[in-house]
Amino acid sequence: MSGAAFLEIVETEDGDVILRRADSTEGNPEPLVAIRFSAEAKALLGAHLGDIARGMIGTGVQMAGQIHAGNTVMVEDDTPPVLH
Repeated sequence: MSGAAFLEIVETEDGDVILRRADSTEGNPEPLVAIRFSAEAKALLGAHLGDIARGMIGTGVQMAGQIHAGNTVMVEDDTPPVLH
């Protein structure tokens, strides 16, 4: 991504939460990030689903900014990635 972009978080008709460029209707409508919750997760999170999705996306955007700014050290090895 080059230059400044205005981003928006939107819940789609099928219940996915996506991050997209605010001007995505003018160009590529494909979301930058999409989060899909299972029916079980939706039931557990209830009204907090949007808050959880925004938190997940916000953290990802912050980390991407840190990586882009060179503030994060990336270590590469042969260990399979495990997300906690």
